[in-house]
Amino acid sequence: MIKNELVKFKEMEIMEVDFLGDDITVVKMNDTGKIYVGLKWIVQTSIGMSEGQWQSYTRKIQHDIVLSKGIANLQLPTKGGNQKALCCELDFLPLMLAKISITPDMKNNHEEVVDKLIQYQLKAKDILAEAFFGKKQDWDKQRFIAKHDRTKMTDKIKEELNNPKGYVYSNYTDMVYTILFNKKAKQIREGKGLTKQSQYTRDYLTEQELKSVDEAETIVTGLIALGFKYDYIKDQLQRKYIKQING
Repeated sequence: MIKNELVKFKEMEIMEVDFLGDDITVVKMNDTGKIYVGLKWIVQTSIGMSEGQWQSYTRKIQHDIVLSKGIANLQLPTKGGNQKALCCELDFLPLMLAKISITPDMKNNHEEVVDKLIQYQLKAKDILAEAFFGKKQDWDKQRFIAKHDRTKMTDKIKEELNNPKGYVYSNYTDMVYTILFNKKAKQIREGKGLTKQSQYTRDYLTEQELKSVDEAETIVTGLIALGFKYDYIKDQLQRKYIKQING
C-alpha cells in the first residue's frame, strides 16, 4: 500500500510503501523504468541487521558477480538532506535477501527471522512493483516475471551446489510440479500434447499456475541460499502447498 509519494524528480519518482508493517522506500527511474528499493531500510531497519552485519553484507553483495549488477548508489532525500543510499533493483531483491547469513542458532531458535525473510522474498517484489504499475498481472507479464525467477533459482542451485549436473535442475523442477500439480514436467507436456523441445511447459500454463510455480521456485531459491537441502525443501513445500490444495 502506498503511504506517501515523497518526491517526483524529472529523472525519478520516490515513494514510501507499507509492507508487512514496515515503511520501505521505493524508487522508479523514469529513463529506464527500473524500480529500486532502499536496501538498508529492509535488511537493517525491517529485518533487524546490526550495523556491523550491514557493513559485512554490503561488502559481500558488492563483490558478488551477479548481485553487483543489481545495485546502485542513488541520491535520495532524507531527513538530513539528500544522501546516497545503496539500492537494489527490484528483480534482484529475492536473491539479495538470500545473501543474508542465517546462523544455525537462528535457524533453530529464531524461526521468525527465516519466516520473515521468506515473506519478503515471496511478496515484496510484487507489492512494491504495484506502487508504480498497479495490480494488473496479465499472462505475458507473469511469464516474464517467472522467467527471471526461474533463472535466479537455477543460478542459485549452480552457485550453492558447486556446478551440479543437469539432472539436478530437473529434480527441483519436478519437485515443484509434482507438489503443485501431482505430475512431473514430462507428464504435463505429454498431457498437453507437447513433443518439441522448443515447447516449454510454462508457455502452456495458466496465469494462476504460473504464479504458483513462480512462488514455489522463489521459496526453493531462498531455502537453497540459506543452506537447506533437497529433502528439507521438499518437506517445506509439501507442508505449504498440500495443505492449501487439500483445503
